[in-house]
Amino acid sequence: MLSRRRFVTMAAVTTGLGLTRTPLSDASAATPALDLTASIDGRAIDRTAVLQWEARRLRVAAERLSHHLPAGLTTELGSLLDDSSPDITTVPQDRERLVDVKLSLGQEEIRDRMAPDLAITTPMSTLAAAANEWSTSSCEISASIGTAQGFLGWFNGCMDRNDERAMLIANPDHYLIDSPRPGAQEVIEVTGGALLAARFLIDYSDNAGVPIARDPLFPVQTSGWARSGEGTKIGGVRHQFRDNPQGGFTAKLAVAFPATLPPRMFSEHQWHLACEFSNWVSGYVASTRT
Repeated sequence: MLSRRRFVTMAAVTTGLGLTRTPLSDASAATPALDLTASIDGRAIDRTAVLQWEARRLRVAAERLSHHLPAGLTTELGSLLDDSSPDITTVPQDRERLVDVKLSLGQEEIRDRMAPDLAITTPMSTLAAAANEWSTSSCEISASIGTAQGFLGWFNGCMDRNDERAMLIANPDHYLIDSPRPGAQEVIEVTGGALLAARFLIDYSDNAGVPIARDPLFPVQTSGWARSGEGTKIGGVRHQFRDNPQGGFTAKLAVAFPATLPPRMFSEHQWHLACEFSNWVSGYVASTRT
């Protein structure tokens, strides 16, 4: 397990590199009046529970980046079995420190560190998707501030200008998110429940036949196929949004994975979605106040 001192030391190395910080993406720091509620399988999830999940994943990601793969996997397994309630008071600061480390390492180094994972997960992803049968992992997030179109415009803007920090900081399991062109992303991440990182390419104009139903009650949406480097469809996304009558908006988030994957992959990725989109919504609301 990565000690607090060691994590702070890793971050201290990056502070001398002249990296520019963006405002914290945490609701309590950047947008104190924002009320965020996640819903998984129809059950409301308190913001604290999502932050506790993020705190555990922050430790895992820090360990993974500071050690060779076996040590990272040991921590990964421990996190997946950890039902404790970690301290969340330092999550905003740790979130910033971790993204500083990732950005200071740079994409080439991140690719090198993730290469052993990708050597395994790339062929496995193709094999899992061979049957062309899909199951969905989903959750909803309601925000008391903002609009559906406003959020999607902010998100697309971050993607189109290749704002790596905004993309990476949303979830500790994001290791590389690069936009080679507007509307497209290369992603290296650990999906919920996985032990190894995977790489995929997503183009949001490549969305014909994405196996996630459209909900007419959510008129704002973005979708696309996730493909391997060879072009094989290995998953898909459809994220849908609507304004709430009382103000704010709701996001209906869904990712399609190969149906052959174990059920835990789908249940754990619901938390992955809750974490990243809660932080992205917080970043969007913060941007409207600057």
